[in-house]
Amino acid sequence: MARIPDGMKLEDLDRILPQLVDEGLPGDGEFIAASLGLGKWTASLIALLVWHGFLPMAGAGMLLGKIHQERCILEPRKLHIGKKVRKRAKGFHLTIDQAWPRVVESIQRLTYTSRPGDCWLTDPIAKAYQEASSVAPRRHRGGVNFHSVELWHTESGDLVAGEIGYTCGSIYSSCTGFADKDKYPGAGSLQL
Repeated sequence: MARIPDGMKLEDLDRILPQLVDEGLPGDGEFIAASLGLGKWTASLIALLVWHGFLPMAGAGMLLGKIHQERCILEPRKLHIGKKVRKRAKGFHLTIDQAWPRVVESIQRLTYTSRPGDCWLTDPIAKAYQEASSVAPRRHRGGVNFHSVELWHTESGDLVAGEIGYTCGSIYSSCTGFADKDKYPGAGSLQL
């Protein structure tokens, strides 16, 4: 796995990343790794990775920039929302950036790869995401900002689904999300 040295000048990395995106990572890998928890440098690195098309995530205590060769793209104009979904949606409402800590906690509790507790969205990466939204303007590029999206059950006030994602300019990308499938089956589909 390719690794970014701690404290590497971001100007140098800014020149290297486009080549890595175009030509691929060493060994045809999907990830480029860096230390996590280095404050402003990590936050600026996350904004830079996003700008160059990497999905920033975490694993083994490291910041991992994942480059997707293919990614799902939804064009809002071409999206069809069926009658069943519209009918079910009447009992719910969406908010944005109203409950970041609750969304992070719910993702950590309800989303995992192979067993409860192995969620890659750790507290350090969630904190770094928030810090990336406030990096210096020259590192902020196309307006890299992280957001939480929340789906609430209107009658009970329960947070039933949500996600953490980011905008880069006018493009939104989802990093990870959750749905309380036991209590509210289908809530994840509504939230999408």
